[in-house]
Amino acid sequence: MARTNLPSPIPLKLICEIVNGKLVGDPETLVTGISEPQTAQTGDLVFVWSKTFVEQAFTSKASAVITLEEFVRPEKPHIIVTNPRLAMAVLLEALFPPTTFPAQISQTAVIGENVKLGEKVFVGDYAVIGDDTVIGDGTVVYPHAYIGKRVRIGSQCRIYPHVTIYDGVTIGDRVIVHAGAVIGKEGFGFVWDGERYRRIPQVGTVVIEDDVEIGANVCIDKATLGETRIGKGTKIDNLVQIAHNCILGSHCVLAGQVGLAGSVQVGNKVMMGGQVGISDHVQIADEVVLLAKSGLMDNAPPKTQWAGYPARTRMQWLRIEAALNELPDALKLLRQIEKRVEALEKTVRS
Repeated sequence: MARTNLPSPIPLKLICEIVNGKLVGDPETLVTGISEPQTAQTGDLVFVWSKTFVEQAFTSKASAVITLEEFVRPEKPHIIVTNPRLAMAVLLEALFPPTTFPAQISQTAVIGENVKLGEKVFVGDYAVIGDDTVIGDGTVVYPHAYIGKRVRIGSQCRIYPHVTIYDGVTIGDRVIVHAGAVIGKEGFGFVWDGERYRRIPQVGTVVIEDDVEIGANVCIDKATLGETRIGKGTKIDNLVQIAHNCILGSHCVLAGQVGLAGSVQVGNKVMMGGQVGISDHVQIADEVVLLAKSGLMDNAPPKTQWAGYPARTRMQWLRIEAALNELPDALKLLRQIEKRVEALEKTVRS
């Protein structure tokens, strides 16, 4: 990352208090920015959680380092923490708090009948809120967002511009929905009637539990019957497709361009890398890891790792990949053997 300037210079002792670390060195060292070790300048603070960057961090121009005790070197003032990545999150959250909004309803917003808005709700320009919708305290609805009828949105949520939330969707507290996301769209259900594809009415809904974050341009389809559900604390990256009747557990992480077909069931703390694809009706147990570009077509037991297309267990995939690397030499050897066999056959015949 390039250098990020702090709102104002801050002494290292205050940073230590914020991240709850152990300070070694001058507590009055002033920090004016945060940077990566390889681009750090005087006044910068750098975070190190990997051995790879220890040398760069402590020999750079940075004024201070936050790191693990095992990586400490005496060249610079430093703060020792048990989790530098978490310390970075805590510090950035403290120094760069979210934008605050007044309790205000724009004159250009369209508010339906029987809409109930909690305290300190902000509704931006040209936002639309349908009839019988309820929005909790402190929620921010950005300009040009569309919220349908009979929607339930909890407290302290952020609904960014051009989000579309269809009728009847339920969203919990502290949920973030980024720009362009579509929640509650008709599921992709059709049946051939002998002449054409006939739509199967999708009459279910979508439930988003507390503390979920939904990336830009994510699509979450409502259920054919029942519900599509996203468990609490789950984080969904941009451009993810979640089809009808999928159930995701709590604290899952889905990277960009993941696609789940209909009726997939996902346990808790599951991680999916970029462009993972899941076939319909697959069941994924708790703490499964799917590496990027995996294509999972069968059920996955708890705490297993999968890779490849079609997906195999990680160790099996690694063995196959290693064998593929040897394939050119194996083919060359096979051709040599074929020539020798042909020569032997000619000798026998003669």
